[in-house]
Amino acid sequence: MPKRPLQKLQASLVARRYYLENQTKSEIADKLGISRFKVARLIETALKEGIVHIEIRDQSDLNTELAERLREAYGLNVALVLDGPDLPSNSLIEPLGLLVADFLEETLTDGQLLGLSWGRTLAAAAKAITKLAKVDVVQAAGSPARLDLSQNPTELVHRFARAAGGLAYPLFGPMWVEDPELVDKLTAEPSIADAMSRYDKIDALVVGVGSWRPQESCLCSGFPEDWRREALKHNVLADICATLIDPDGQAVGSPLDSVGLCLSTEQLRRIPERIVAGGGLEKVDAIRAVLKGGWVTTLITDASVARRLVGELGRP
Repeated sequence: MPKRPLQKLQASLVARRYYLENQTKSEIADKLGISRFKVARLIETALKEGIVHIEIRDQSDLNTELAERLREAYGLNVALVLDGPDLPSNSLIEPLGLLVADFLEETLTDGQLLGLSWGRTLAAAAKAITKLAKVDVVQAAGSPARLDLSQNPTELVHRFARAAGGLAYPLFGPMWVEDPELVDKLTAEPSIADAMSRYDKIDALVVGVGSWRPQESCLCSGFPEDWRREALKHNVLADICATLIDPDGQAVGSPLDSVGLCLSTEQLRRIPERIVAGGGLEKVDAIRAVLKGGWVTTLITDASVARRLVGELGRP
């Protein structure tokens, strides 16, 4: 015979009503004619005695433990980490894009202004998105040189805006020109001026992260050779949108500051929600740099990156 059979009977009855029937502690107390405090003690007994077993099942595609450690370590609002083995960046484009799409569908709210850059992950997100909150979408930079058409930011802006039922503000122009006078003429063009005038009003920006060492960045590959050499001389390791970043997370000046058609570094810093997506072994150093600099509020990455960044925390 079990010891204290009445207590176990009551604990089982209370636990059933609390966990399965969703009754409050006060409701249970009233119906059973006992105090709310006794109800609480019986629930504790049910857990302690094994009458109730609570099992937390992580989403099979997410590693919540790594995500939380990453979030706490770098002061992020949100970290989402795809679970799985160590993989190269090319293997993660579609799954990361799907995760970006799911996150935006869940978190954007009506009336926001969404900024959008370019890249393979964002192109995959654009294909996966079905329905967004009613937001307007603005292109955060002109098109980088030699960018694949599938990643074209103008097309991505229109895809996202269609999913949101909002307005699209494309930027019909290159990301940079080498003549400052031409920049002045282009920024005075009405459609370009209309898009760029909205940069200070962006509520959330979605951007990929480019790696310069090793080279996994369309911005690095598209830069004129003298620009690229100068940037590498200043130890550029990563880029997000038009901002170049060194290993300490500090912004590095570039010709884009004067001849770029793009979101400035200062404007980037002021955006409340900066959602950075990127993963794969090649991008560990780049992602570390943008995290160290506080350029990210939400990071969407994979376990190969998270394991290395979290594993470094205990090193001297």
